[in-house]
Amino acid sequence: MQLLLAVTAALCVIVLAARIFGWLATKIGQPAVVGEMVSGIVLGPTVLGSLAPEFSGHVFSATVKPTLYVIAMVGLCLYMFLVGLEHEYHPSSRKDAVLPVVLSTAGVVAPLIVGAGAAGYIADQYRPSGVSLPLFMLFVGGALSLTAFPMLARVLQERGMMHTKFGGVAVRAAAIDDAAAWCILAVVSALSLHGSWLEAWRTIVPALLFMGASFVLLPKLFRASMERAVREGQISDGLFVALLSTVLAAGWFTDHIGIYSVFGGFICGVTLPRVPGFAQLLNVRLLQVVRCLFLPVFFAFSGLNTDLSGALDTSYVWALLVLFLVGFASKFFSSLSVLRFFRWSWGECVAMGGLMNARGLMILIFINIGLSLGLIEKELFSILVLIAVLTTALAMPLYRRHFKPEQEEAARCAWAAHATSHASQRTSATGEPATPSVAPTCTEPMAGAGSTF
Repeated sequence: MQLLLAVTAALCVIVLAARIFGWLATKIGQPAVVGEMVSGIVLGPTVLGSLAPEFSGHVFSATVKPTLYVIAMVGLCLYMFLVGLEHEYHPSSRKDAVLPVVLSTAGVVAPLIVGAGAAGYIADQYRPSGVSLPLFMLFVGGALSLTAFPMLARVLQERGMMHTKFGGVAVRAAAIDDAAAWCILAVVSALSLHGSWLEAWRTIVPALLFMGASFVLLPKLFRASMERAVREGQISDGLFVALLSTVLAAGWFTDHIGIYSVFGGFICGVTLPRVPGFAQLLNVRLLQVVRCLFLPVFFAFSGLNTDLSGALDTSYVWALLVLFLVGFASKFFSSLSVLRFFRWSWGECVAMGGLMNARGLMILIFINIGLSLGLIEKELFSILVLIAVLTTALAMPLYRRHFKPEQEEAARCAWAAHATSHASQRTSATGEPATPSVAPTCTEPMAGAGSTF
C-alpha cells in the first residue's frame, strides 16, 4: 500500500507538470514535446531536487523509481508501435521516391561519422571504463543521427503540410532515418551485451528472424480483421487485445535477447498491413493514454537521471558546444546539400534542415537505453538531454523562416493541383475515373492531432 500511494503521488505530479510545461511551450511557438522534456528536467535533481530536496526525495524515492521505469518502458513499447504504424508514404514519381532515401541516408551517415569523431575527441573524459572506444563512438554518433519522426509528422499535420511535396519528403526521410537509428541501436546493444561481433550474432540473428517472421506473419494474421474494423468504423475488444498482446510479446522477446522492447514495438507497427484508416481508429483508442500518461513518465524518468548542476564547468560547456555544433551542423548541411542538388529553394532547404534536426523524444529513448547499458554515464547523458531540447527547440523557428502562412497555402495549392493533374492523366490512360490522392484545400490547414511528439 505504501508503494501504491508513493507511485500514485509521483504519477500525479508527473502528469500535471508535463501538461503545464507542454502548454507553456505552445504559447511561445514551440511543440509541446519541448515543454514536456523540460518538465522532466525540472522534476529532476537540477531544479526540484535543489529547491525542495525533501519533497523530491519523498515523491521520487529509490523505491518509486523502478516502478516508474517499468511504466515508462511499457509505454515506450506501445508508443513505438504507434510510430511504426504511421510509417507510410506514397511518392508521386520516381524522383520523389528517391529523394527521401538520399536525404535520410545523408542525414544518418554524416552525423554518424562526424558525431563518432566528436565522441572520440571527448572520450578521455566521458567514456565509461570498460566500454571500448569504437563502441562509445558508434553510440554517440548514432544518438546524434536521429530525427524525431513522430514529432515531425505531427507538426506537419498541424500545419496542414502533411499532404504536400515538402511534407511527403520530410516524413519519409525521417521515417527511414529512425528505422536506421534503431538498427544501429540494436547492433550497439548486441555488442554491449556480448562484447564482440562474433558473440553479438547471438542477439542479431534472433532479431533478424523476429523481423522476418513479423513481416510474413502479421499481415496474414491481422489484415482481414483490420479491414473489417475500418468498414465497421471501430476496433473490437478482441482485435484490440490481440494487438496489445502481440506488441507486448514482441517487446518481451526483444528485451530478452538484449535489444529492448522499443525495437519490438516498432517492428510490430512497421510490419502490420497498411490498411487505410486503421491507424486513425487505433489512435483514438490508444494514443491519448500513451501521450498523456506513459510518455510524461518517461520524460520524468529521464529528468531524474539528468543533473545539470555542473553545467557551468568549462569542460562540461565545451563538450556540450562540440556535440551540439557537430550534431546540428552535420544534419543541417547534409540536408541542405541534398535538397540543393535536387534544385529545391534555399528557404525550403533551411526549413528541412531545421526539421530534420528535431530529435525530440527519439534521442531520449536512445540515450536512456545507452545509460542502462552503461555505454554512457550521467554527465554525458545530461549533455545529450540538453542537445535534445536545444535541437528540437530550433526546429520550428527555422521552419517558420520560410514557411509563413502564405507559403504553406501555396504548397498546399501546388500539391492539390498536382494530385488533380495526376488523376486526370490516369483517367486519360485507362479510360476509367481515378480518384486523386487526398489533399488538403488551398485555404485551410488540415486538422491535426497536435505536435505532442
